[in-house]
Amino acid sequence: MTEYLILSAEDITKFEPDKTVIVSVLSPIETHGRHLPVGTDIFIARKILEKTCQILSEKFKILRLPDMCFGSDAQPVFGSISLRYQTLKNMIIDIGKSLVKMGFKYWIIFDNHGGPRHQLALADAATYLKKKHQFSLIVPFLHIFQEMLKDSQEIGIPSGMNGDINDLHAGTNETSLMIYAYPETVRNYNLPKYFPTTKSRLGNFLRFLKSEELAVTVDWVSDPKNPYYLGDPSKADAQRGKQMIEFHVKKSVELFEQALNSQYRPPKLYNTIVRLLLRIL
Repeated sequence: MTEYLILSAEDITKFEPDKTVIVSVLSPIETHGRHLPVGTDIFIARKILEKTCQILSEKFKILRLPDMCFGSDAQPVFGSISLRYQTLKNMIIDIGKSLVKMGFKYWIIFDNHGGPRHQLALADAATYLKKKHQFSLIVPFLHIFQEMLKDSQEIGIPSGMNGDINDLHAGTNETSLMIYAYPETVRNYNLPKYFPTTKSRLGNFLRFLKSEELAVTVDWVSDPKNPYYLGDPSKADAQRGKQMIEFHVKKSVELFEQALNSQYRPPKLYNTIVRLLLRIL
């Protein structure tokens, strides 16, 4: 793996587009309770990038862009930094266009953030780049998060511990990932299980639109007793973190192989009404 920043323009011309993969980390700076760092999503994405690239580098040259520590819909509390949907989408499209001009064909973004407008911006940018430029922007976490929400048996981790609707943020899953990948950054995680008990008006409206995940997120963020995590950090352990990292890596390689065969498409997120609301709000 080669760091893009150390290369000259002449160096970059020596990378053959068909045999080169551009990779980068993209996740927002976001508060993750009092037990995890604000860079949690970035750190997890870095670990997945490193392990995935160990596999891809057997057949491809890897060019790593600098980490992009930004995103949309970071939890709106002290410590978080967030961009608007349109800002994030435009930035990704503009970077993709620059890579297209240099002849590159594949860009994998490693992410670990489930914010709705964040994911929609990445999916919309990937769709645009594919349609307009035949450029493959692969974002594995868009697909992995859907598997988590469905409690996919392929993950092999029980419900409530795998990043599903009962474990959306800094709970068992993310704390396990950090204990495995960066244990030195984890504070005391012997914290009580938290799930919002009051349903907000907006949350109920989103339930009416069949978007339970978004409804729970809104209820959680609206709760004045929100401890800035959702789930049960106290049940975290390194083995589950390792298992989840391995699932991420496996899926990332599979999705890249789809792109090689011109079959990769980002998932279609949310229903039409919810997508419209997320894009304009």
